[in-house]
Amino acid sequence: MKQYLMLTNEELKRSWKMIVSVILAMAGIEILTVVGRVIYHERQVREYMSYAKVSESEAIRTIGKLSFEQASSYFSYIILIGIVLVILYAVQIWYRDWFGESKYIYRILLLPGSRAKIFFAKFTSLALVIISFIGLQWVVIQLSYVIFNWLIKEDYRASSFDISMALKQLYTMNVIDLFFILLLSLFIVSVLFMLVLVERSYRKAKGLIFVILEIAFLLLITVGSVYVIEKLDIFLSQEISAIMLAIFVLYFAYTIWKSLRLLKWKISV
Repeated sequence: MKQYLMLTNEELKRSWKMIVSVILAMAGIEILTVVGRVIYHERQVREYMSYAKVSESEAIRTIGKLSFEQASSYFSYIILIGIVLVILYAVQIWYRDWFGESKYIYRILLLPGSRAKIFFAKFTSLALVIISFIGLQWVVIQLSYVIFNWLIKEDYRASSFDISMALKQLYTMNVIDLFFILLLSLFIVSVLFMLVLVERSYRKAKGLIFVILEIAFLLLITVGSVYVIEKLDIFLSQEISAIMLAIFVLYFAYTIWKSLRLLKWKISV
């Protein structure tokens, strides 16, 4: 347990500056997009008033009021970039140990005790990054709404607080939905971890072949399950959800079991 905590702390220390910099940069860009949309909307109203020689209220009726959903419309794209960066980090967190100047992987592989602690230390650090990312993004959305209301004139603003459907799916206040989003994120991380360890176990062309086979196996399970369920057409929607959840949990367990097995028996110093 002590080594697991030590390794988790080490993983976070090695990446913390980069993670904080990226998250803060994304938050800054999101807030600036809201400010920019407010300024642009007010400029549109003024230019239309000057061009059409109409009053402010007539210009607003023609152009329309600005809602927070419109002002935050770019958030989904910025969050998508963040998701891609987290995925890249899930791969980099392993490969940097092999390709870094100090060959850090050889030091931690030679530590006494089970190698499972190495896997779970990296897994925990990714989980903490994902939780921090989701939590901070929710704070940014709330802060952006406050800034939006502060900057824009009341006559220019659509009064309701609303966000896009994509953001609603990501940032729901339902505890079960939040848990599912986190679980899905960790599932993707576990799949990436397994693929990296498969490649590192066999290396070169053989390693890539096994990676492709693992991806094909995942696609076969997913597509095959959906196909069989649709062909049988005997299950209720709740039963289909239960079956898919069971398949998801079983494959999640498989990725962790496979990763631990590779780390123990295939990864050599």
